[in-house]
Amino acid sequence: MAKRNRSPEETECRDKIRDLLQISNTSSMDDIQDLFQETIAEYIENGLDAELDAELGYSRYDYRYKETSNSRNRH
Repeated sequence: MAKRNRSPEETECRDKIRDLLQISNTSSMDDIQDLFQETIAEYIENGLDAELDAELGYSRYDYRYKETSNSRNRH
């Protein structure tokens, strides 16, 4: 099977993933799965935080709107 030509973006992404795996000292498939789960969890949490910011109309540490009926109550 011939080697697939990758775009520069794909090549850069693969290099970053390879670097991340080396930095995180992964030695088994379980390590890779744990790293993947942590990454996905952080991605989802950041997305939910952004959604809450949009819904409430203010960011997490913006105390100017503290007197509104909408408030944050942690996670």
